[in-house]
Amino acid sequence: MPLKVVEKNGKEPERPQKNEALERARDGFIESAGKISANMLGMVSKVGGQIYALLFLARNPMSLDAIAEVLKLSKGNISVNIRMLEGYGLVRKVWVKGTRKDYYEAARDYPRMLLKDFFDRVRSGIDDSLRVINRCKVEFETAVKSCEGEEHEDAQFMALQLLLLKAFYEAASHIFEDFYQGRPVDTDLLRRVILE
Repeated sequence: MPLKVVEKNGKEPERPQKNEALERARDGFIESAGKISANMLGMVSKVGGQIYALLFLARNPMSLDAIAEVLKLSKGNISVNIRMLEGYGLVRKVWVKGTRKDYYEAARDYPRMLLKDFFDRVRSGIDDSLRVINRCKVEFETAVKSCEGEEHEDAQFMALQLLLLKAFYEAASHIFEDFYQGRPVDTDLLRRVILE
């Protein structure tokens, strides 16, 4: 039977009432963050995203028991996902005086880290695409010289399509280079690259 906490006057302390609107808002964000994590990131599961969101919104570190209670999930499920989040540097274990339980808090710079990682991956993909396009462009130029008749027209058309694709990726590369170097980003170029 659990021990009851009593005040000096012999009465149980009153539990603070929870604000239902605040709980709904928090729970809605946690649910949405779980879906976003699973859909966008891939590396973090829905539960991992929910745990991170809960810790991100918490003013104080939380124990596994408290996390499991709020999310209504098993402590084992929470534990597995906490270890994964620790591995990615998204949460860290902290010491709380007077207890032997493990407590966790969110690495609050995660949204910044996520955006930087996203932009780095896009930039790397653009660079890889340009390397492939440039290599293929040389092959098409060689093919154009060796073709005749309708094949020559086909080869010229393909080479032109590759030039248009190269122009797109070069513009995107230019935008990222300006962004990373702290120069103003040409929004007209960005609009043309994306929308036209």
